[in-house]
Formats: sequence, structure tokens, C-alpha cells
Amino acid sequence: MKPPAAEVPQMRVQRGGDERRDVTFYGGAAGLSVERYFGASTALPAQVMLYSLAPGSSEGEHLHLEGHDESCSVTSDDELYVVVAGEVVMTVDGEREVLRAGDAAYAPAGSLHGVANESSEPARLVLVYGQPVPPTSRTTTSGK
Repeated sequence: MKPPAAEVPQMRVQRGGDERRDVTFYGGAAGLSVERYFGASTALPAQVMLYSLAPGSSEGEHLHLEGHDESCSVTSDDELYVVVAGEVVMTVDGEREVLRAGDAAYAPAGSLHGVANESSEPARLVLVYGQPVPPTSRTTTSGK
């Protein structure tokens, strides 16, 4: 088998911990570390991050709304939070919900939202965020 042509993109790998940073976002409580996967080096219309929240830590409430003075981003982005370990409290526009491993929450563009670990155990979440697509461009879970 011949190797692929040089212009064909090759697989890239990012190992866990390679891009991990301890951060404080949006006035949240300390104890949050974030791993951003591939950043701007991907052509995907979304960004992916892994949050690790120590007990008592939080992200802080924020919003993504283009042109809004208090927006933390220059674009209007939707954000999806998937809990992979532990328990967190998600707040979206004042509504609080406890999420556990396997649960997910969706924060549409322009909503004031944040996540906090109010439990006594560490929590991990996968975050996916990006600009929403029109309903006609969406696929169902079956891929149709």
C-alpha cells in the first residue's frame, strides 16, 4: 500500500494533560482545570474542552452573544456540557439542575449559564461549543 499523498490531512493526536491549564473563568471559584482540544487548528465548527472541577469550584456565569457588552466571546455560541464523572449543578438563565455522569445540559447562545461542583467529589465534563446552525442543516441521531 502506498502512503497517502502529502496534501491529504493526517491524523493528529493530543494526549490527556498536554494542554491542561488551571484557570479561573468569569468570576468562578478556583479549582477548575481546562484542557482545550486542538483549538483553532481544527476545521470543525465547534471547539471541545474537558473541564475538571474540584469540589467547591465553579466556572462562573457567562454568556456568548455577538455584540453584547458582557459576552465572553465575539460570536453567538451554543454550549453543550456532558458530565462524564461526578456531579455538578448547571444553571441556565436562573434555572438550576443537578447533573450526574451521563447527563448533559444545553445552553443556547445568549443564555446566562455556568456550572459548579457543589459536591464533595471531583467532577469532569466535556464541553462542546460553537455557532448554532440553521434547523435545516441539522441531522437526526440516526444521521439522516
